[in-house]
Amino acid sequence: MNAPLITAHSGCEGTERDSLESVRRAIDLGADAVEVDVRMDPDGVLCLSHEKLHSASQYAGHTTLENVFALLAPTSLSINCDVKEREHLYELLSLAQRYGFDKSRLILSGSVSPEQLVYDPSIIDRVTLFMNIEELFKYLYLSKGESSIGDFSRLMTEPWEFTRIYMKHFDAHVPAVVEFARHLGVSVINFPHQYLCEEHYAALQAGGLSVSVWTVDDRNALKRILAFSVSNVKNITTRQVVMAQGLLQTHKQESLNPLYMKDPKTRA
Repeated sequence: MNAPLITAHSGCEGTERDSLESVRRAIDLGADAVEVDVRMDPDGVLCLSHEKLHSASQYAGHTTLENVFALLAPTSLSINCDVKEREHLYELLSLAQRYGFDKSRLILSGSVSPEQLVYDPSIIDRVTLFMNIEELFKYLYLSKGESSIGDFSRLMTEPWEFTRIYMKHFDAHVPAVVEFARHLGVSVINFPHQYLCEEHYAALQAGGLSVSVWTVDDRNALKRILAFSVSNVKNITTRQVVMAQGLLQTHKQESLNPLYMKDPKTRA
């Protein structure tokens, strides 16, 4: 069984979001990877921050990405950088290279765009990319050439509004998503777990694409995802790392031993 990665979301297990404490907790728990939100402060320093701030003083005290790389470098954990500002992608790649993070341990998600991959296909050779589904949908929607100025503005500022519309008729868009992802060299699509149903998952799997899901903090939600053919679930991002590890271990045992569920002692 090819088990999915368990990525510790920023702020895992009750720690402060985008903090070194959160990264250390992920290391201690034996997560496969740690997720952080990456922005650049006004002084040109890559920092951990989910929200965009507007002055150097507001970023004061924020953990730097360099400190995270330094902390993770001696370990076996990968890092999933949720890129909040795509224009600073190359500064991120340069810093990662300095600390020895390559495609085997550097994961990118967030606002990395299809346009960037079209312009520079070598990005795919330097990172493992979990392409956010809304980035693909934005590009496919705009490529139709039917959007008004108002639509364009909302698409740029409220991408999930359009993602929800597309997801309602996702079956119709699967061929375009698969073809475009393959053209870009993308093999993993990143979904919010609540938008991924088994039919969508199966359609992407049939097209040769794997999925990553975020942020799965609810036990029943994770059970629903694990009920899919998890060999094609590449990654599960969660704040509840211990819960996810336990459920995944149970799932592995059930998959290897069909009699496992017949013994109530094993389900205690």
